[in-house]
Amino acid sequence: MPDRDPPVRQSRPVAVVGTLGAADLAAALRDALHGTGQFVDARRVLDALDWRVAGQRPPGAEHSIRRIAAHLVFWQDLYLERLAGAERASPAHDAAGWPGGDAARDEREWKALVARFTDGLGRAVAAIDAAPLGLTLPGWGGRTRFAGLNGLALHNAYHLGQVVELRRMLAAWPPPGGGDSW
Repeated sequence: MPDRDPPVRQSRPVAVVGTLGAADLAAALRDALHGTGQFVDARRVLDALDWRVAGQRPPGAEHSIRRIAAHLVFWQDLYLERLAGAERASPAHDAAGWPGGDAARDEREWKALVARFTDGLGRAVAAIDAAPLGLTLPGWGGRTRFAGLNGLALHNAYHLGQVVELRRMLAAWPPPGGGDSW
């Protein structure tokens, strides 16, 4: 998820667009991070998935579910560090953002990865109220906290959609808690 947008320089918090207030934006971010409304709850997408299935790559698929989950965790951790004020650069090459192979070594490793994703998701939601959303993040090309959280939510939604499709291909959808099956 490279930072391809041209940098926007801002030295102070930016005004919210139109008549939306900070509470509206915060609520929209919470919904986007959790998957409320138009998406399956992000916390359920990886739920109850057997670690061996997560390591399979169906014909034509570029990545396994485990590899996508590791990619999600990589970028989620990077975004959370930036949201906490760290000046962390994006990797120089795409491959660095796709750690590990297709399969986990064992069930314990898979469960730890899923827990890391879910924990990070909780920290991202908590970060919404940690500081004003219009504050500019240091060393991130002038992006605001809102832009960072929104980017994380969009990135998660994109790849979690891939996970849902892979689970369907592997006959592992929906999870026990249910999932949209349009």
